[in-house]
Amino acid sequence: MAESSTNIPASDVGSSGLNSARCMTGWPDISGIPTTPVATNTPPVAPLPGDDIAGIPTTPVATNTPPVAPLPGDGNYWPEFPFPPFPTPSFPSGSFFGQVRFMNASTDQASLEVFIDEQRILSGSTFATVSVYITVSDGFHTVTVRQTNGRTLYQQAQAFISGEKLTMVILDTAGGVTLSRVSDMGCTNIPAGYGCLRVANMSYSGSSYDVRTPNNQVAFSGVGFKEVTSFKQTSAGNYSFFVTASQVSFSVIRELPVLVLSTILGSGCSSCAVSNPLLTYSVSVEAGKAYTSYIIGNPWSNLYRVYTLET
Repeated sequence: MAESSTNIPASDVGSSGLNSARCMTGWPDISGIPTTPVATNTPPVAPLPGDDIAGIPTTPVATNTPPVAPLPGDGNYWPEFPFPPFPTPSFPSGSFFGQVRFMNASTDQASLEVFIDEQRILSGSTFATVSVYITVSDGFHTVTVRQTNGRTLYQQAQAFISGEKLTMVILDTAGGVTLSRVSDMGCTNIPAGYGCLRVANMSYSGSSYDVRTPNNQVAFSGVGFKEVTSFKQTSAGNYSFFVTASQVSFSVIRELPVLVLSTILGSGCSSCAVSNPLLTYSVSVEAGKAYTSYIIGNPWSNLYRVYTLET
């Protein structure tokens, strides 16, 4: 059987072949018309090394990697912060120390020694002697008072406070001694030309005193055993005082609130004289300083006086 064939004119066959010629004949020109992108599930492909990605913004990706501090010399260098171990804080010297001194008001004729823990503070001390101020650390310390190279008369833990300044007075007791604490703080806001003055009764149990001026005014009244009065502003100068047994008729309201030398000098009034004083004493007050007049001892021991200390 002979095969049949169809002849196509050569003018209908282009360089793209038969089918191309038939399909493209009469198609519209669609160049320049925008097309809508088609979403796909294909993940984005990271650019390969060497691709030009300049100007294309990137989104930072969170990771669990801790930030790395810039090294010295890097731009925008961040300040450094301390990491453990942290530096040890330092404190001003004396922040944890107080001051203490010891005064011997015992009428026992034996000399005494005073120790704080194992440190000797006072040695060969007799009546009306006092140590200098020493520093003592904050906390409890054992205070020991004993006869020189002899028996122990007192031993007890005492609390010491940083910043505190005090005097410890050694007093007689039956068969031994005890300590009375006197704070040496509290004289502040002193006017120009003034100091501070107060009185402490460290003599014997049951005693009570008035302290009077030469014209019989009451400077301090009813000062009982182991009592320490408040400081009084006192103008600078040299004072004389008289110590008498306390009189109930004089109340604390009649005390002089401030001691001014020009107003307490003797006035020549014979009826104003202080009769039968137990003790007399003088004090030289300097402006800006504080003083405590200690009444110590007793009449029957022949050791009876007023001892004034600057605080």
